[in-house]
Amino acid sequence: MTRRPTALVTGAGRGIGAEIARKLAADGWSVAIVARSRGALAKVAAQTGAMPLVLDVTDAAAVERITAEVGRIDLLVNNAGTGGVGGSTWEKSPAAWWRVVEVNLLGPFLCSRAVLPGMCERGYGRIVNVASNAAFFRLDTDWDASIDSAYQASKAALVRLTEALAAEARAFGVFVFAISPGMVKTEMTEQVFAEIWDDESVWSPPELTAELVAFLASGALDELSGRYIHAAVDDWKSMPGNANTILAEDLHALRLRRRD
Repeated sequence: MTRRPTALVTGAGRGIGAEIARKLAADGWSVAIVARSRGALAKVAAQTGAMPLVLDVTDAAAVERITAEVGRIDLLVNNAGTGGVGGSTWEKSPAAWWRVVEVNLLGPFLCSRAVLPGMCERGYGRIVNVASNAAFFRLDTDWDASIDSAYQASKAALVRLTEALAAEARAFGVFVFAISPGMVKTEMTEQVFAEIWDDESVWSPPELTAELVAFLASGALDELSGRYIHAAVDDWKSMPGNANTILAEDLHALRLRRRD
């Protein structure tokens, strides 16, 4: 009997993570889903047949235990994240600010650290980190006080972590990507963007992010490992044909650009 590939999706109790789990399960993947809420996980597991596992991705020992329980992992989707509470940075407690960084950056690091040795040993695997365009905002023109500074800093760092992991793992046949889902309606964005919640024109469907993850899982963009892809903006289905140009011009990356 042919073994089905296994995906581990974090933050999969609702929203984008749940949609990714549904898509991968529909595509024939064996899916393990993790989140902190057992009840939310149970609902997604009932819909997808996924293995539900309660996990705080910032707990290093728990991450090691859960990934060992899942076994061989061919695809890791680091989706768990938090948006913080917005407002002025100097008004936040250090613990609250740092907690956002822990969830958005330490969590993907710990999960990636747990699965990469097995992936590298087998010479096969992919990691998708769910980042954000908040990593690239020009704050003098795009600043929104509702967006937490810890969120922006952590997502920018996640994009760079993605590129570093991709460079380290490429020789072992393992590929790593950062993606942005765009503006998706979730419990987190409802709190941050309450004033535009009813404006349907600004929102991206979570299914689009799930389709992008499935596209990356297929290996179609392995040549572009380490790059950043926006689910709702980039024409990612055409990117395999444009890979040489993207690499030659060093596109889809966090870079300092100087103009003459």
